[in-house]
Amino acid sequence: MNKHSVALILPYYGKFPNYFPLWLKSAGANPSFTFMIFTDIDMSGYNIPPNVQVHHMTFEDIKKMISPHLDFDFVCDTPYKLCDYRPMFGLIFEDYLSGYDFWGFCDSDVIFGDMSKYINDDILDKYGRICRLGHIQILRNTDSVNHFALHELPGWGISYRHIFRTRVHIAYEETILAENLFSKFTDGGGYAVR
Repeated sequence: MNKHSVALILPYYGKFPNYFPLWLKSAGANPSFTFMIFTDIDMSGYNIPPNVQVHHMTFEDIKKMISPHLDFDFVCDTPYKLCDYRPMFGLIFEDYLSGYDFWGFCDSDVIFGDMSKYINDDILDKYGRICRLGHIQILRNTDSVNHFALHELPGWGISYRHIFRTRVHIAYEETILAENLFSKFTDGGGYAVR
């Protein structure tokens, strides 16, 4: 068991893929990590491991959780657009992340091996960001990290305000933000394990 607490967030709306029971089983095989699913899907037919928390809420509920963190009208018409908001999950889900050292996000089409062999105390002590693509990222739960997505990123000619106002999925967490994320942080150690 890791001394660091890590929560991975998965909002999901629509219908789970037919292999989702394998995702749950692989999540359950990683007891050092907490997986938080936010959904309106009926989960009664699934075998939910002890380290997987299911939080029932609608897509509209999540949009209401985004609103207090933005001082402008944002667009999030489809659940897939939530991917652009992933870097804000530390703020959006802050009430659920209290007490966790790290938070992150993951996809539902990833089958996890034994993550504690690679994401362990030595790595978590040293780094504040683990991985850089959308299938899984883990971030240190600090105020500066959680607010980073709300900074203007020089040199890109696009701002987070534009990204959150457009209906098109930009892949903010894997492109623009990933290239800039943590390059200027000094809290919480080094960054960008790939």
